[in-house]
Amino acid sequence: MRVYYQDSEISITPSGFRGGERAYSLRDIERAWRVRRRSVGSKVRSAALVIALVILVQVVLVVVGRWALGLAGGGTVLVVAVVLFIRWMIHLAAGAPALNAVEDLRRYGSRLELWAVVGGGEVLLLSTDDAIRHGQVCRALARALADQRAARRAWQNRSREM
Repeated sequence: MRVYYQDSEISITPSGFRGGERAYSLRDIERAWRVRRRSVGSKVRSAALVIALVILVQVVLVVVGRWALGLAGGGTVLVVAVVLFIRWMIHLAAGAPALNAVEDLRRYGSRLELWAVVGGGEVLLLSTDDAIRHGQVCRALARALADQRAARRAWQNRSREM
């Protein structure tokens, strides 16, 4: 049997969609759609805190650098080199955490939902903050529904020919 998607909570096969304790036949799913809701979870808060910290450190370095240049009487080359070296080292140290924070904001910054009409009623199939998993489940369900419709059309065409 073909498996379109499977993890510890969700399984999408040609027979249907199983999520947790609920299961729906693909024949019963009339249509499905995605919904994105803004949410502020712990990962989003920590990512925003890291970005704010990086910006604050940069502002402090600019102020300290100008202060050090002022004390040096307008610009000793050694003072300028030390200030630039310190800024460069902090850029290197903060670069990876800042990029990870931006990625966390993109990946976990929204509550992503997958809804479907099943038997005339709207049903929430998936609610997650993981954009990658949400995309995988949505694509898998779309492929499964497309294959189901194609098989149904092929069966109807064969039955008409007989």
